[in-house]
Amino acid sequence: MNPVQNSTVPVPVCHVCGSRALVVLVAYQDFHRVTSDCKPWPPGGKLGVCGNCGCAQAVLDQTWHDEAKQIYEAYAIYHQSKGIEQRVFDQVSGAAVSRSARLLGRFRSEISLPPTGRLMDVGCGNGALLRAFSDLIGGWSLVGVEVNDHYRSVVEAIGGVEDLFTCPPEAVPGRFQLISLMHALEHIPSPREFIGRFWDKLEPGGLLLVQVPDCAQNPFMFPVADHALHFFLATLRELVESAGFEVLVAANDWVAKEITVVARRQGERRVVRPPRAPGYFVPAVRARLDWLREQVRAVRSMAARGPVGIFGSSIAATWLFAELDGAVAYFMDEDPHRIGQMCCGRPILQSTDAPGDSSVFLALPPRLASEVKARLERLAVKPILEIPKPLPPE
Repeated sequence: MNPVQNSTVPVPVCHVCGSRALVVLVAYQDFHRVTSDCKPWPPGGKLGVCGNCGCAQAVLDQTWHDEAKQIYEAYAIYHQSKGIEQRVFDQVSGAAVSRSARLLGRFRSEISLPPTGRLMDVGCGNGALLRAFSDLIGGWSLVGVEVNDHYRSVVEAIGGVEDLFTCPPEAVPGRFQLISLMHALEHIPSPREFIGRFWDKLEPGGLLLVQVPDCAQNPFMFPVADHALHFFLATLRELVESAGFEVLVAANDWVAKEITVVARRQGERRVVRPPRAPGYFVPAVRARLDWLREQVRAVRSMAARGPVGIFGSSIAATWLFAELDGAVAYFMDEDPHRIGQMCCGRPILQSTDAPGDSSVFLALPPRLASEVKARLERLAVKPILEIPKPLPPE
């Protein structure tokens, strides 16, 4: 008997579409969790999937709100690299750029922007997207929005930044040609209503740029404790359309492991209600939770044979560290800003420095893990490299 498929109870309301078709996957509560700033978090979360709109989501009870508040009060962005945004890598050459630079490079190649304009980055953190925009595009006036002013001096030192605001986005003065939400929307309860507020903040023809983790390709994101939402490509696209925007791009190949949507305020606002989901998403999420269990079993088996390292030092690596009760000797990373630092009390090693009497689990989506393994083997790394089992079909 499959404990995931046979352990569901209904709960009343989906916080995306308002339907009472939400199903809770009770066995999710057995997983350890991880915070979005990559710290271990205890088991006990509740994961639901809406049978109407298809959105996977946290059950937003008082416990979830209390935990999210606790996580955000102690938030330390990119602490593994002393605040420097994580790098993404070309899988052939190994060349690295910041995630924001990779995104904006692809954005510029697909979307025409005027030479000047005004950008509001909602959930700007310490200004990674604003910094990349200033460096790569320039000529624009930039605004950051955050829940607190911890990084005010850092953000306001970026070229072209007007101000960092800590008010609701709709209260920021003026209108914009572009509003971005980089890894912000997955934190937001009632996301349709939240996105809808940006309609009046955009100039006619203005663009909305959204990026979130791709939980279909990367199920390691499901255990993030403070994420209110866990997106597939289709559910993000339909959410943005249901808020009245015209979707121009919906892609999962601009940045590895991420979903990117570009939408436009066009003409009269026309709220489109997506059709009822055909029952696909509930079993698709269940299958990915089963897949996560398989990866834990695989790494535990590796640990029984000898020392184990984990490739990566972010969400997936931290979650596996917790699931293995800390039975991890080291982390391996290619990001030069993380090598030599510590993660969960273990050293972050360069691939060529990892000990040969160990094995390394590549905590990545399987296709990406295969590409990384091939590249690392060309460097003649010493440990045995293990990749995750194949994902269930989408």
